[in-house]
Amino acid sequence: MPLLAVVTTLIWLLGSTAGSAQQRRSGHEIDVPQDVPTLQQAIEKAQPGDTIVLGAGTYPGGNVVPRAKHDITIKGVDRNRVVLDGADMRKNGIVVHANGVSILNMSAHNYLGNAFYWQGADHYRASYLTAWNVQGYGVYIEDGERGSIDHDYVSGAADAAYYVGECNPCGATISHVVAKLSAVGYSGTNATGVLIEESVWDRNGVGILPNTYANEALPPEAHTTIVGNTITDSGRARVPIHTALAGFVGIGIAVAGGSRNDIHGNRVQRSERYGIAVFPTARYVTFRPVRHDPGPPWRPGGNRITRNVVLASGWDDLALAAGSGNGNCFSANLVQTTRPRALQIRRCASAGAGGDARVASILTAPLHVMFEQTLKRRRPPAYTAMPRPPAQPTLAVGETR
Repeated sequence: MPLLAVVTTLIWLLGSTAGSAQQRRSGHEIDVPQDVPTLQQAIEKAQPGDTIVLGAGTYPGGNVVPRAKHDITIKGVDRNRVVLDGADMRKNGIVVHANGVSILNMSAHNYLGNAFYWQGADHYRASYLTAWNVQGYGVYIEDGERGSIDHDYVSGAADAAYYVGECNPCGATISHVVAKLSAVGYSGTNATGVLIEESVWDRNGVGILPNTYANEALPPEAHTTIVGNTITDSGRARVPIHTALAGFVGIGIAVAGGSRNDIHGNRVQRSERYGIAVFPTARYVTFRPVRHDPGPPWRPGGNRITRNVVLASGWDDLALAAGSGNGNCFSANLVQTTRPRALQIRRCASAGAGGDARVASILTAPLHVMFEQTLKRRRPPAYTAMPRPPAQPTLAVGETR
């Protein structure tokens, strides 16, 4: 083929590719309340590729994105002035069942369930969101794969500020978020393949809690990477509690029955009980007593806890419970106390089982017992009593970052 023809063909192909990409990116904008009066009507009108823009104001929430409404974006004009208010009567702010849905640049508060909830939806994005004072979760991803949670701020969640669970592989990234004054900062039940990085976890009951339980789908939890986070004062403040995981309050990073997790380069300070703890988990998550608790079948193994700074914990900076599996490695961490005392080793390849019986007796008790003990010990406030967070950075009009 002559050189000129080759060049012409390449130019045509590049132009065609760019045009196709532009076509995929383009879509209509639906403004609320200018074009349609409600968010739900905008969702019903939207087609794949469309962007719904919420004007400044207060909205009731309770919205649902059905599976057919995939690949849409819902965005507020101002993160702090577009507010979903559940009034402590409605269950959820927005529930998403469709793939490829992004929710950006808005706030939500006072829901009996969750602020922003993706259920069975892949390729999600939750960015520049603020959620506060909810009885459930701030950002809740259940059975969703390949998504991003970034630049969010959640406080006063009585269950967890952020949740990713029941997915394998999850392919989830949580980055540059803040969790404050919640029962749990991050909860990841049976989540395989989550990256949690460069985020702030401040005065939550538990900071970061990857966990395995058989009453949820796809156990066990595995391959969570926790890197570059700052976790402070876990268990040191009064927080609302509406979760069976309350028995782990006072731990900065808790690996509950998970395996092959990589925890490195974090700073964990002033946890009420343990800075970083690894321990088996029981079978049931329940608020009510069960006649026969069958014990902790999920034994964590192959976890690598390295190069963290863990200081000023109330009990021990590092802890491994008896009954854990093999290959849990604690190495090159800057700490003052560990349990067992000789927990840290030079080479991860030589890590064995080990573990401390006292840690096991505390953290592997029946969940309903730990829950009741925590409520009695802490007397948690109502989620409605928590403070409103300060204004947060907002995206400019037309900006998605």
